[in-house]
Amino acid sequence: MPAGIGYIAQVLSDNSIEYDYVDMRIGYSWRYLRKKALSFRPDLIGFSMITVDYKAAYEVITGLKQLLPDAKIVAGGHHVTILKEKVLQECKDIDFGVVHDGEKTILELCKGDIPYEDIKGLIFRKDRQLIFNGERPLVENLDEYAFPRYHNFNMKDYSKQIPIHSSRGCVFQCTFCPNKLIGGKFRAKSVTNFVDEIEYWYARGIKQFAIDDDNFTLKKQRVLDICDEIEKRNLKDLFIRCSNGIRADRVDRQLLVRMKEIGVREIGFGVDGGNNKVLGYLKKGETIESIERAIKNACELGFDVKMFIIVGTPHETLADIEDSIRLARKYPVARVNFNNAIPYPGTEMFDYVKEHNLFLIPPEEYLNTVSEEKSIPVFETPELPREERIKILERCHKVEKEVMKNTAYRMYGHYPLVGLFIKYFFNVTLFEKLFFNNLIFRRFFEWIRYRQMVRD
Repeated sequence: MPAGIGYIAQVLSDNSIEYDYVDMRIGYSWRYLRKKALSFRPDLIGFSMITVDYKAAYEVITGLKQLLPDAKIVAGGHHVTILKEKVLQECKDIDFGVVHDGEKTILELCKGDIPYEDIKGLIFRKDRQLIFNGERPLVENLDEYAFPRYHNFNMKDYSKQIPIHSSRGCVFQCTFCPNKLIGGKFRAKSVTNFVDEIEYWYARGIKQFAIDDDNFTLKKQRVLDICDEIEKRNLKDLFIRCSNGIRADRVDRQLLVRMKEIGVREIGFGVDGGNNKVLGYLKKGETIESIERAIKNACELGFDVKMFIIVGTPHETLADIEDSIRLARKYPVARVNFNNAIPYPGTEMFDYVKEHNLFLIPPEEYLNTVSEEKSIPVFETPELPREERIKILERCHKVEKEVMKNTAYRMYGHYPLVGLFIKYFFNVTLFEKLFFNNLIFRRFFEWIRYRQMVRD
């Protein structure tokens, strides 16, 4: 479920602006989109863009512009926020760009009561020139934004899990992460407003949620207050994932115990490196000791723990990556993702690779063809040349499967026949393909997991 688009849709709905929505990420075809556009005949067509595969988005935009030449096209999201006018230079069919939070900018654009020149956060075309009006001041109190109700969204297209946000912004300086470029200030909803959103869906039979904050546990007391409010409202049998990742140095055992009591069952940790040397180069601002302590506590308390590790960042050696592999195997984590290092425009890692002429594949190519899951290096370093990178990435992906198979055995191995099947026949690749591409299978698996975790 795309929460970012949900917030935009909600502000349109609250102001009686008619809209419709197509999620091209989940397999809808150009033919379907074309039919929908011709039927709806919008005055304004909006796109939320990330930098990965941005050329595909440009192609769809151009196709819609040819189909409905009188409709204006606006693009927002990470890609536009970071690159700004460059996006409109590259794609001539985009009429407007929206930078940072889009709720108020889109509303002003749709209402048409304000000249383009006076809409903060807007990029527009005038006399063959691109005009950027400057960034709109960030809304400090996120209660001003109504949470998404997803009217006009086909809820059957998604798993029965609602993405929720209690805050926006990241205050940390990781060299590889573009999120700090989106908003470097931590902004939060009130505790009551955030729990209102959970209660709204709870009353409609939804008990599974994914907290997608960049820094949910940044302020410990705030998280404890959220837990108290959930308990006060008697919202029981919740299954909450902190799947976007939380910082290990921002949780302790007391906080984890409390989070588990109110229904948090899955936690992701952005580990990113296997020792303090690598963490220092990445400017993580935390130590491997604090990371291990958090992972150990979470595993002992019965959480499903997921680890995110980057492979092949600048200055990292094979020995450093071996430390990451040892860490992945040391604790009974549910899943580990070894991600191919991808330099995103605007990040320190991108600037470093560009400055030292280390690219193997030019950015305009790899950003549209290579993902973090693939064993295709997009740059090399003296410490890790191309061939070594390929080998270690392939090895890391084998460890991913090893960890996942071990998890399946821990979860279901106590059933004799199931345990034998997992030990000798379980195919991780097939399972992942079914889970991520087959909604029926995913819903069935999540139903089983929900029942098991809530019972525990």
